[in-house]
Amino acid sequence: MEKLYNLFTYGTLMQGFDNPYARKLRLSSNYIGKGHFNGKLFRVEWYPGALYEPDAPTMVYGEIYHLNAPEILEELDEYEDVLENEEASLYVRKVVPVRNSQEMVIPCWVYLYNKPVSDLPLIEDGCFKTTP
Repeated sequence: MEKLYNLFTYGTLMQGFDNPYARKLRLSSNYIGKGHFNGKLFRVEWYPGALYEPDAPTMVYGEIYHLNAPEILEELDEYEDVLENEEASLYVRKVVPVRNSQEMVIPCWVYLYNKPVSDLPLIEDGCFKTTP
């Protein structure tokens, strides 16, 4: 994997979510600010799944972090169910061009949903919240 120390989160790792992995992310990174990328956001269950679609008119909104301890990615991979066998993975970690609030592009690691979305409800505003 290439060395990239920025992570974009759009779900349960964002501020306001209280779980061990979100807390660990906050302890081992600096919050850069809000960001977005072209794509679609779906409600999977109690968590969302995003697809990166460069030509999509819709956006996925979330937060950009700079990782001070890049080894946290291994733990986050486990949380996001990223497996060596990509086909079996719930999510895949990919580099996506994320735009910050000034519209500057920042390449970030993003956990993208890796299962069919045809039966999932689209989150039309691209913002995941705890309530449906």
